[in-house]
Amino acid sequence: MTTSWKIGDRIEDRWEIYQIVKGGMGIVYIVYDHEHQAPYAVKTFFDDEDDNSDRIADFTEEALTWINLDVHENVTRAEFVETILEKPFLFLEFVSGGDLSRWIGTPRLTDDLPQVLRFAIQFCDGMNHAAAKGIEVHRDIKPRNCLITEDNTLKVTDFGLAKAFQTAKPALNKKQRPARKVADSSAGRTVSGTGAGTCTHMAPEQFDDVARVDVRADIYSFGVLLFQMITGKLPFPGNTWDELKQQHQMQAPAPLSESLPPLLIELVSCCLEKNPLHRFADFLTIRSQLAHLYEQLTGAQAPQPAVGAKLDAVEWSNKGASLSNLQRHSQALDCYDHALGLDPQLKETWNNKGSVLRTMRRYPEALACYDHALTLDPSFAPAWNNKGLTLEFLGRHEDAIACYEHALGANSQLKEAWHNKGLVLQALRRYREALSCYDRVITLDPANAAVHSQKGFSLQALGCHAEALASYDHALMLNPGNAEAWAQKGSSLRVMGRHAEALSCYAQALTLNPDVVSGKFRGWAARALLSCHRFFKTAGKPRDPQPCSM
Repeated sequence: MTTSWKIGDRIEDRWEIYQIVKGGMGIVYIVYDHEHQAPYAVKTFFDDEDDNSDRIADFTEEALTWINLDVHENVTRAEFVETILEKPFLFLEFVSGGDLSRWIGTPRLTDDLPQVLRFAIQFCDGMNHAAAKGIEVHRDIKPRNCLITEDNTLKVTDFGLAKAFQTAKPALNKKQRPARKVADSSAGRTVSGTGAGTCTHMAPEQFDDVARVDVRADIYSFGVLLFQMITGKLPFPGNTWDELKQQHQMQAPAPLSESLPPLLIELVSCCLEKNPLHRFADFLTIRSQLAHLYEQLTGAQAPQPAVGAKLDAVEWSNKGASLSNLQRHSQALDCYDHALGLDPQLKETWNNKGSVLRTMRRYPEALACYDHALTLDPSFAPAWNNKGLTLEFLGRHEDAIACYEHALGANSQLKEAWHNKGLVLQALRRYREALSCYDRVITLDPANAAVHSQKGFSLQALGCHAEALASYDHALMLNPGNAEAWAQKGSSLRVMGRHAEALSCYAQALTLNPDVVSGKFRGWAARALLSCHRFFKTAGKPRDPQPCSM
């Protein structure tokens, strides 16, 4: 389902959008969370006109990379992952001081070499932490990917290319972007042939094959970044991909001022060696030399290496929830167990662990987790709701209904419990009771396309096809990609004698969701399609629909 939010909108009636930043590889919303009263930077991918499956897979890898980085003061922190409108959204800490590009070419750096060295040391600490967490190569080091906090702490950000090219791929993407003019260091990423990255900062070898570079490509990009911080300028003046490729691969960089410390000139030169074998092998070595330089220059002790903080119980639990949203259920269970080992009184963690176990079809264990959460808080509505859902999977429908009623007794505004109760009543063919539940959900959440569709199904089962049709239309207005709603709408249209429209709906359902149609639904839809087609050919007389007596 596509998203078209604008500044001022609220996502899920919770996250208010204050700024929208569109980049080469995705989109970032700067939002304020009215529930947690905190700002976030929320990243997702652009919608594909045809199919989002590849984008979801690539973005999931990026999100996993962020989540597994945990906590370090020199890396932008991933807070959690949410699935919204069938898309994953990565919520990152909001760094209010802007990025390093605002500092480049200003006296804050060009006239303050100790500050340059402090930022360079912090950058190395962030990269060393990422390496310890399995990030072999960042692939897109530049000023815009170094965020600065209000207290002048640098944080490495945007690991979008870190996993995208961890292994060689036959093609970068479906729609290759042409090389374009690059005006300055704030330019976005460029993709050309098998090279990818920001061409003002790319290592010579990265222009030819982004998938097969190693950490020394990042060290080259860091050399460009360090050159910029010192001089306010890039080491190469090219404006296009081809110009910069030729300069990075063949020309010597602009010389640094001889007034600079010789060791610093030597360090930058080593980073910018054309042959990766002649560069530093890792950021640990660079960090050590920068610290030595800092002490020589200032006479003060260099900053001590920043170490990633250990996660507390709530952070382990949040990491588990993010991994669960990314369908990494075994890893999520490990996180929940870490959290509960630190604090067994976290009812939300017991509830979340139960949900993962339910997804893995380990129903008895899931029920035990919900019961533990309810022992801690007997009025914990989400646990009652999830327990009901698990009992429903076990075929214990009446017990499930009792759990949903417990949940609604504790929180009558819990739309998930109303929805789930409606679904189980519908499964029991208690359609009028189900309709009452769906109406409560629609009152609480009018834009819930799935509930409008389910309401249509219950109305259809009661023979109220005109009313069902209105519900399906509402559902499809909210989510045109709902294949089942298209198919059920076709069924009502067929019964109403509107065979040409029914044919169109069945065809749309088959086009939208071949995975659903490949099972028993395919036979039903095909038979209905054939029945409609035959009826339409013989010009069967449509009958007038009867109003539904509610």
